[in-house]
Amino acid sequence: MHDIVKRNSVMVKQGPAAKALTVPGLATAVPLPDPEPMRMVRFNPAFSRLLGTIGQSAVKVPSMMSMLEKRVLFTLARERYSGNGLIIDAGIFLGASTVCFGEGLRQNKVFKKTTKRWAKPIISFERAIINPGMPAFFKRNNVEGMAEPGESFAAAVEANIEPVADLVDLRLGDILETGQGITSPIEILFLDVLKLPEISRFVMRNFFPKLIPGVSIVVQQDYFYERLPFIKTDQEFFSEYFTFIGEVCSTALFLCTKAIPESAIDQLEQGLPPREQERLASIAMQRSCDPARRYMMALSKVRLIKQLYGTESAQDYLRFVKNEFPEQVASHLPRLKDALVAIERVCADGDD
Repeated sequence: MHDIVKRNSVMVKQGPAAKALTVPGLATAVPLPDPEPMRMVRFNPAFSRLLGTIGQSAVKVPSMMSMLEKRVLFTLARERYSGNGLIIDAGIFLGASTVCFGEGLRQNKVFKKTTKRWAKPIISFERAIINPGMPAFFKRNNVEGMAEPGESFAAAVEANIEPVADLVDLRLGDILETGQGITSPIEILFLDVLKLPEISRFVMRNFFPKLIPGVSIVVQQDYFYERLPFIKTDQEFFSEYFTFIGEVCSTALFLCTKAIPESAIDQLEQGLPPREQERLASIAMQRSCDPARRYMMALSKVRLIKQLYGTESAQDYLRFVKNEFPEQVASHLPRLKDALVAIERVCADGDD
């Protein structure tokens, strides 16, 4: 009923020796030491210098991103950004990503040219409504002054991005409304807002056609994440228009290589056959050479199979995943353990 891509189709030998392999989208094999699970940083050689240092204002803003991911955003704005398009920061939570982009942009040699063209070259989107999962994050990170689920945290966002506010068009509210009307080209597109399929399709309809071939970079912050399987299938549907250029923690980066026609977006919106969705999920699963990330992507595919075929098929595929990734199943890393618990709940025909 569903296709299975075995892990040896992207083989990584375990042990103390360095790894070397070629993964779709990377130009050459890249030798790697054994990294901590989910912490590997790997880029296409042309993008190998994307880990700069960042300023204290970005460090101070509480974030669900890792420090490595913050460093990538900062360096993208400082070193890669050319001033040929806007920086779209979609889903900023408390504002750390925006501060990273703003601080990096200030140190970019094209800063003056860019701000002459656009007074506010960064457009940041955030709904800024507390959801049920946020209070636990606030408590863990000693974030004070937050209200209850359903209430706004807009004031905290505005305070956190104050050091770069002169560069930012902050749009609070539902991106399906606030994301309308952008006509300028987009050079960096950071996506941590794709929590629903309709938001993903909106972003692709409204933002993807404005990407600049050979220049624009899409940063998918929730890519290597066991939930939200539509993020993987939607992005991989456009694989002929992108090159995969790297991975850091849960983030995948893609370089736009060809202009994306409206007809391609029309095709996606018409819906993809189940087998095609499975194929795209399998491609996504092979993007990483970190076994922990591939495991997370396999768990995400379990969710997709549940949606497409039902509980029994999902249970079958989960058994296969457990057999293929025994080390990750036995891991005590909280993120891997929590992901498996959530998937087992899904396969028990429950919600999570």
